[in-house]
Amino acid sequence: MQEAILKIQKIGAPPEGFEDGGCSEDEDFPSDELCDLWDEYQDAAVSITWPITWEEAEILIKCCPTDHMAGIEWTVLHAIESVAPEAIEDYKALIEKCNSDMMKNMLLERLQNYLNDKK
Repeated sequence: MQEAILKIQKIGAPPEGFEDGGCSEDEDFPSDELCDLWDEYQDAAVSITWPITWEEAEILIKCCPTDHMAGIEWTVLHAIESVAPEAIEDYKALIEKCNSDMMKNMLLERLQNYLNDKK
């Protein structure tokens, strides 16, 4: 099991608001703790080595960003897509476990595009 995956499992799904953070002078600017959490999630996500195992995919699918994170959501998506499922139905079942509607929809759309291209 990769340390980066375990770190993401410990953090869980990152809180929303990453791209709405504004600037540090704003009254509603995220706290230092929240910014540190986003940084930790980002550092872990970019440290994942592909392909990942099925077990690692089962962890990531439950810890996906629920909001845009300046592209980090794509890093996590590509890691999940790198898993080698036994069957497409198993992969669809994995996607259905996703905690993030945004990520679930992206993964399902990309899977459908892949299947259409294979025809």
